Amino acid sequence: MNDRSPNRTTPTMVRIYGAEYSVRSQADPEYVRQVAEAVDREMRRLSQNRVIKSTVEVAVLAAMHLADELFRTRQQLQEVLQRVGDTTDAMAKVLDEGSPMTVKK
Repeated sequence: MNDRSPNRTTPTMVRIYGAEYSVRSQADPEYVRQVAEAVDREMRRLSQNRVIKSTVEVAVLAAMHLADELFRTRQQLQEVLQRVGDTTDAMAKVLDEGSPMTVKK
């Protein structure tokens, strides 16, 4: 259980792409470190075997890749929620009609 008040921020030192940052967040410090590690990993992955001019360029590309992953995951979640809703509606209809339900394996 988190014993922090909801509005209290805690600084956490992280290292991303060779630079240290003090990140103030209401989130658990371990979570902040995990997020920083994901950003660092993505920046390093993108900079391998490429001629990239600046850290800013690497950061922007990493942000684009991570945002793409976020958007794709959100879309997948919406599709799953839609399927769950459709299945729930179909099951409710069967139960309302009192029809026997056939289960296929």
